[in-house]
Amino acid sequence: DTIKALGRVAITYKNEIFASTIAITGSAGKTTTRELIVKILSQKYNVHTAKKNFNNEIGLPLTILETPPDTHLIVLELGMNHRGEISRLTNIVKPFASVITNIGYAHIGNLGSRDNIARAKAEIFEGMNRGSYAFLNKDDEYYVFLKKLAPGEVINFSIKDLNVVEDKGIDGYEIEYANTKFDFILPGKHNLYNLSAALKVGEFFKVDSKDILKALRDFRPVSGRSEVLRGKITIINDAYNANPISMKYALEILSRAKGRRIAVISDMLELGKYKIRLHEEVGQWINENKVAEEIFAYGDLSYRLVKQISDKSIKVYWFSNKEELKEKLKVSITEGDTVLFKASHGMALWDVIEEIKKNFI
Repeated sequence: DTIKALGRVAITYKNEIFASTIAITGSAGKTTTRELIVKILSQKYNVHTAKKNFNNEIGLPLTILETPPDTHLIVLELGMNHRGEISRLTNIVKPFASVITNIGYAHIGNLGSRDNIARAKAEIFEGMNRGSYAFLNKDDEYYVFLKKLAPGEVINFSIKDLNVVEDKGIDGYEIEYANTKFDFILPGKHNLYNLSAALKVGEFFKVDSKDILKALRDFRPVSGRSEVLRGKITIINDAYNANPISMKYALEILSRAKGRRIAVISDMLELGKYKIRLHEEVGQWINENKVAEEIFAYGDLSYRLVKQISDKSIKVYWFSNKEELKEKLKVSITEGDTVLFKASHGMALWDVIEEIKKNFI
C-alpha cells in the first residue's frame, strides 16, 4: 500500500529531525488560521508549512518530507471528507499542539450530522498524548464535547479576547493588542476567530508582542479567501470554498460595502440530504437581511436558493451555465460596484473571476 508506506516514511523522517508539529482542523478557517500562525511563529522560529492546500494522506506526508532539518515547528492542516481520515493523518503528524477552529456544516453530506462532524474532527486527539495542548474555540457549541476528549491541556480562544476598536467593513478591523493599535486587513467576524486562535498560539510559544504586531501588519490574505481586489470596481474573492456558515459570513462582509453591492454565488457542495434545505435557508436569510442589491446565481442548488428571495428590491438572476453568467456580469457591472464571489471549490468560479478582473481590475 503506497499511501501507507508514504505515511510511514514521513513518520520516520519527522522523528529524525525532532521538529514539533501544530495541526489544525475545523469546518472553516483552517487555511487562514494556518497562515496567520505561520506568519506569527516565523518571527521567532524556523517554521515549515504546506505548499497550497496539501492536507490529505498524500499531500501531508509530502509536506513533512520537504521539511528542512533545522525546522523548529511544522504547521499542518488536516482535511477530511469522511470519518477515519483525520485519525490516519494525526497518527502520522503526532501533534504537540492542535487547533480546532469550529464545527460547521462542511461535508455533512458524507458524515450525516454535525455531531458526526464533531466526532470526526475530534479524531485529531488520537495522535496526541497527555503532554499535548489543544486550542479550542470557547464560543463554539461543541466546545464542551471537544474539551472532554482532549488528552492534554486545553487552551481557549474566543472572539471576546480581542479588543476591536473599529469595524471597517470590507477593509477589516482596527484592533488594539498589547496597548498598540493595528489594522487587521481581513474582513468578517469569522476572521476574528481565526485571528484569536493565531494570537493564542503565538503567545503560547512566547513570541514577543512587538513581533506578533509586525507579523499581523504584514499579513495578506490567501487567494480566494476574503481577498479584496480594487480597480474600477471592488472584488471580494471568497470563492475557494463555501458552506452555509461561510456563505452568510461572506454576504455580511458584502453588506458593509459602499455603492451597489452584487453577490455572485454558486452551489455549496457535499451537504447530502440537507442540500436543498440549507440552500433554501440561505436564500431566506438573504431575503430577510437584504445584503445586496443584485444576486447572480449559477447552479442547480443555487436555483433553490434564489427562489426564496421574494423582496422586489433585490434583483435576482439565475444561470444554468457559466458562459451566460460571465456575459451578463460584464454588461451589468458598472464602475464603483462591489462584487462578491462565493461558492464551493467544485463550482470553479475562478474563471468567472478572472474574466471580470480582466475587464474591471
